[in-house]
Amino acid sequence: MDTPAILRFLREPLLHFIAIGGLFFLIYTAVNDTTENSIDTILITPERISQITTEYNGVWNKMPSDEELDNLIKEEVRSEVYYRDALVLGLDKNDAVVRRRLRQKMEFLTDTGSYLQKPSPGELEAYFAANKQDYSSEPRLAFEQIYLGKTPSSDTVSHSLKTLHSQPAKDPNTLGQHTLLPAQLKLSRPDAIDSVFGKGFYSQIAELSPGEWGGPVTSVYGTHLVRTLDGVPGHMPPLAEVRATVLKNWKSAKAKENREQDYAKRRSRYIVEMGPSENAGETPNKGNRY
Repeated sequence: MDTPAILRFLREPLLHFIAIGGLFFLIYTAVNDTTENSIDTILITPERISQITTEYNGVWNKMPSDEELDNLIKEEVRSEVYYRDALVLGLDKNDAVVRRRLRQKMEFLTDTGSYLQKPSPGELEAYFAANKQDYSSEPRLAFEQIYLGKTPSSDTVSHSLKTLHSQPAKDPNTLGQHTLLPAQLKLSRPDAIDSVFGKGFYSQIAELSPGEWGGPVTSVYGTHLVRTLDGVPGHMPPLAEVRATVLKNWKSAKAKENREQDYAKRRSRYIVEMGPSENAGETPNKGNRY
């Protein structure tokens, strides 16, 4: 075999895969040889069997038969065997999925205690007062509009308004220009109205006299005449009305606060080093801002 052919052969991905697999097998065999004479105990408790049964029932909506339960226990043992041997091989190291899952479990343990907490006297009231904007309901408006074009003349605007005021029964569709914008909107929040007509449109129509044609009102599309049809003011409920929601949010905020405090305490036990440096002789940077 000539030299180029040998080089091509050595660059084959399949060869690399076989080599890595072989190395892994050698490591596995070496570890197995050192532990094959040591016996470890896998204990399947009645509590674990009950948990397995409950999990099965939750998925299949029925209790497992004796044969099914036997197979489930066998799978539990199989999983435990592979899990323990994987730990011996260090397969849990540098695995992003495993690291993320373990972090989630640690945070869950911290959060669980937080959700069992109860606010001290006055604490829930203080939390509600500091976060009132989260519980107030926004005002809503229903209206109809006539589109007069991008830049109508002042005469066009005044004439259209005069016609609408002097002839209340006149069909608004006979005035203005054709547009794909909705002629009417049902009761809608400010952000919903502004999402259709552009930012600031709601604040303009909120100043109009209810039930009367007014304007001109400008949107990102041009000029409009608007008549508000209905309105619901914003509402700030008392704490008693939204206490359950406030308590739930307080617990979530408390869980986050406790999680950060718990992490800060754990983090204080470690020094983070950024490195090692690529330049020989340099001391790795301390990265304790992380």
